[in-house]
Amino acid sequence: MPYTLYYFVNDRGEDEFEAWRVGLEKKVRAKLDQKLDSLEMNGDKLIPNTLTDTPVSDIKKLRVHGNVQLRPLLCKGPIHHEKEYTFLLGAKEKDSKFVPKNALELAEKNKNKVISEPDNRRKKRERIS
Repeated sequence: MPYTLYYFVNDRGEDEFEAWRVGLEKKVRAKLDQKLDSLEMNGDKLIPNTLTDTPVSDIKKLRVHGNVQLRPLLCKGPIHHEKEYTFLLGAKEKDSKFVPKNALELAEKNKNKVISEPDNRRKKRERIS
């Protein structure tokens, strides 16, 4: 697989993204997992408008459409830009606004934590069938 996916780990060593993902309805989680698999295989060569920029530099959102509009926030790298992505925050979009409202700020803070402590602030995604 050409890309490695990582999930942000908080100060207590908890994988918040995975906890968010597991908390989704089974059908919604399956759609998200398909997008994650596709990102892992194809990187930024996904179907147009699947991986898009946000107003915050270097923070992207993965668009997962459905009854619930998932918009997990991620960055390329930030350690090895050519071969990895790090999911920084699980988010949704409602009425063209992020939920949580401060999602972009939280994602940027999480990215900076990963940069300062890459070995402690993220863990590799494990695909469970």
